[in-house]
Amino acid sequence: VFFSKRRRAQNLDDFPTVGCSFGPFRCFSNFYVGASRFLVDAPGVLKEGYEKYGNRPFKVATMLRWTVVLTDPQHMVEIADAAEEDLSFREAMKDIMGVDDALKINVGSPDHDLLAELLKSHIARNATKICAEVQDELLTSLENVLGNESDDWTSIPALSTVSRIMVQTWQRFFVGYPLCRNSEWSSLVAKIHKDVAISSVIRRLVPSWTFPFFARMTSNLEANVDRATILLGTAVEACTSEVDEYATPNEQKFDFLARLVRRSTGEDSLLRNLTARLLGFTIAVSSVCTLTHALYHLATNPEFAQVLRDEVDPIVQHDGWNIQSVAKMNKIDSFLRESARINGVSSLGFFRQATRDLSLSDGTFLPKGCTIAVSLPPFHRDSTAYEAPDEFRPFRFSDNPEHSITTITPQWLFFGYGKHACPGRFLLTYQLKVMFAYMISVYDIRIGDEWTSRPSNFIFGEGIVPNLSAHVSYRRRRD
Repeated sequence: VFFSKRRRAQNLDDFPTVGCSFGPFRCFSNFYVGASRFLVDAPGVLKEGYEKYGNRPFKVATMLRWTVVLTDPQHMVEIADAAEEDLSFREAMKDIMGVDDALKINVGSPDHDLLAELLKSHIARNATKICAEVQDELLTSLENVLGNESDDWTSIPALSTVSRIMVQTWQRFFVGYPLCRNSEWSSLVAKIHKDVAISSVIRRLVPSWTFPFFARMTSNLEANVDRATILLGTAVEACTSEVDEYATPNEQKFDFLARLVRRSTGEDSLLRNLTARLLGFTIAVSSVCTLTHALYHLATNPEFAQVLRDEVDPIVQHDGWNIQSVAKMNKIDSFLRESARINGVSSLGFFRQATRDLSLSDGTFLPKGCTIAVSLPPFHRDSTAYEAPDEFRPFRFSDNPEHSITTITPQWLFFGYGKHACPGRFLLTYQLKVMFAYMISVYDIRIGDEWTSRPSNFIFGEGIVPNLSAHVSYRRRRD
């Protein structure tokens, strides 16, 4: 911390500071004190700011820089709808996530947003077929990983097990069969995701000029990407020969990878660059934390399982597992949404960097170069929108299907808002609902013996991760 480059709060004097005071009567203020506190207790710092200043903006210190925090709904809508040329999402996320730098992705490429565009259009045109493929892969993976025919309880590390299943499932969509079931490919994807996460942590703790050295010391990211490129090359060659057929109306190829290969141009069509972009994008759509949060709630409250089964079992017996039957599972949807509302995956969202001096509609001045973000808890725990907002009520939304997990409103920002709303949220939600409903339908689940209550979340900066070491136990249903 002492040798990190401090990002000075230039032109941010109009915003009150939260979390940096220390000493007797908190009469001293220091950037590094605030940054260290935010690193380990971001929710507490943001709560303090909201309680002190309400809807007024304030600034907090992070290891990277000062960040202006907004809590006013009107501000949220404005920055969500702002042009990239004014408030840049890409520039803000470059340092925070570090995916582009870690994987050496050219953010200035004309095709940088191609994956998001393809995801939207591909799912919109082929939703039923895609959901069937994802469901097939998910159920196959679940049985392979959890297939427990004995009456004994089996203990598993929750987060890593969910990660293993989710990685294979998403790869069915992104790279197709049979590569998605290649154990080396799945292992490499998991390692690369972990390496990028480690890089994101390191870049917050060391001076920028030392980052490449520490990144190489702590991971094998480059070697893993090189090996993944070789494996993906075989799949690319297989679909390259069919690229021309994709344009034939009566022989359309629905494979996502084939579409990506067909549309990529220039340096982005090079195999390693294509591999890096694909791997980087899969990180953004990961649903591992969301499912694990819900699993911890279920495991510590097994009485909820029967209520969920009373909904799932009749639907599956009558309609089977398909996109229409899963859409009817309102209690499953409500449970997942409530878990995501209470926990989330981040205390901050809507990161933007001002690319020029500008003012919001109420006169709030944002100087060029400043980073802004929206504090999410005031929206997700708003007492005017939610009764007993700090209480976990799994069936809070089950009587109102309009409040589904994919619905985007100013009080529900889990998938974003405006032009940068998550393009894969419908497929991701379908995957979450199928996996959660299947586990409830087939298995009894309880928390590991070492826990008497829900395992506490791991907080690192604004990030919220399910407990890293907690186990859950399961056995196949006896009835």
